[in-house]
Amino acid sequence: MIKINSLHFIKRILLASAFGLFFYSCSLLKIDTAQEPLSRQELNMRLLTQSLVTEATNRLEFAADSIISSTTNTELQKHAYRWKIETLNTFKNTAFQSSPKLSLMDTWSYMLQVRNFMVTDEALDYFGRYSDYVARISQENVNDIEKKARQFFNPKDFENHRAFALKYATENPITATNLKHNPIRSEYVDFLKVPDSLAFTTVGTLSEVMTNFSDKLTYSTDAAGKQFKWNTELLLKEKGFDSLQIKDLMANIEVKIDRLSDIAENTPDKLNDALQSFSNDMRYLFYGLNKEIAFVSDRMALERQAIDTIIIRERIALDSIILRERKAVAIEAGEISVRVVEEAMTHIKDLTGTFIFYSVLMFALLLILPFLLGYFAGKIHQKNKRHENKE
Repeated sequence: MIKINSLHFIKRILLASAFGLFFYSCSLLKIDTAQEPLSRQELNMRLLTQSLVTEATNRLEFAADSIISSTTNTELQKHAYRWKIETLNTFKNTAFQSSPKLSLMDTWSYMLQVRNFMVTDEALDYFGRYSDYVARISQENVNDIEKKARQFFNPKDFENHRAFALKYATENPITATNLKHNPIRSEYVDFLKVPDSLAFTTVGTLSEVMTNFSDKLTYSTDAAGKQFKWNTELLLKEKGFDSLQIKDLMANIEVKIDRLSDIAENTPDKLNDALQSFSNDMRYLFYGLNKEIAFVSDRMALERQAIDTIIIRERIALDSIILRERKAVAIEAGEISVRVVEEAMTHIKDLTGTFIFYSVLMFALLLILPFLLGYFAGKIHQKNKRHENKE
């Protein structure tokens, strides 16, 4: 009976200990799923980079328009158009990335590429007597972004990042035939000397991501309107038209319409011939306009596809980051669960050993104590009896 009660008591203690350890360890299983926001420094870096790009765009747009309006050289005008069109395209891709630091470095390296090109002999042939002017504008952009960059890096890090941007611009120069800028992501990750998965740990909270996307969409929308106008003007230049010719063409059309009205009023018999002549003239004009409009529409479709590609790429990057964080949380939760079970079993093992030891000790005392008491009581009785016999 005593053995059965002891086993029941041990089971209760073990069950209570297991539940106590389980509920105590639940505090270790808290999983933090909150989004990690960008730091204040990263937010300021993003805002200043985008603001700087807007200022640089206005600066070079004014410079290009000044060249176009102050020269009659068609080639120089075409080069000025290409300069501001390509720069606007590049800024749209570099300054609105998910990582503020990558946006800053990508824009910085592109401005250095432009500055380096503007002081070459090739740029002298490209812009002619305006080469010093565009070189000064490019240097102002470089000075502006380096001034901003000093606010986000300590002196040593600033010099290291500046050396990286200069090296990239030197090893990847732009030319008159290729003004395009290649992204620096892979080179910058190598420069940071960390795995690609750890180079950019967060894209910010959902509100920060959507704000950046909204700013990018606003800039792209404004840029699309400008690019449509500039591409049309460049196309007319390449076809041999200029603003004076377009005005003369419209004036000629008005004269023909007035002439047609006079003929209709004074000589109805010649109206058919005049209508045929006017129809031929208008057919030639609208054929040319339809062709140019179709070309510009194709360019706009390509721009829209480029924007869609950028959005898809950013979404894929965001999904990969979320998936990576999810896997990391799952692995960490599994490790915590294993550790909790191991610690619980260790505590239960220690508790069971201690309880068994004391139980055996108590049981031994209960068995030996009566014999000891009887033994000592007998000895005392015999001693008293011998003492009485002696007396």
